[in-house]
Amino acid sequence: MLAFTSESTAQNEAVKSPEVMPVLNSCAGIEDRTERETCSNQSIMEHVMNKLIYPEDAKAAGIEGTVFVRFIVDKTGQVAEAKVVKGPEELSKSAVRVVSELPGFTPGLQDGKPVNVEFVLPIRFALSE
Repeated sequence: MLAFTSESTAQNEAVKSPEVMPVLNSCAGIEDRTERETCSNQSIMEHVMNKLIYPEDAKAAGIEGTVFVRFIVDKTGQVAEAKVVKGPEELSKSAVRVVSELPGFTPGLQDGKPVNVEFVLPIRFALSE
């Protein structure tokens, strides 16, 4: 589940809840807003599941956990400032990499203008039994 947060609407700050949320470009053509946002969220999860690499050293050490990655979809629709806010250090680099490689977005809008929108994405690393 995606979450978004922020405290300010200053020029370069992220907004908490824009009038129109950013969506992946592949979903931008869907007319219905709810369907468009659902498509985007599902596509983000698919990207993470397909591209996430479990670090070999973490596997060998039996390290599991959830890494929370904060990132901004900026005014141009690019992912920026991806960083870990919580989670096992051994898994952090892989989580940031997969978020940084998300494809382009159609930016969020506030008052008809593109704005930065902050997301927090939890990524679960679990070893198979």
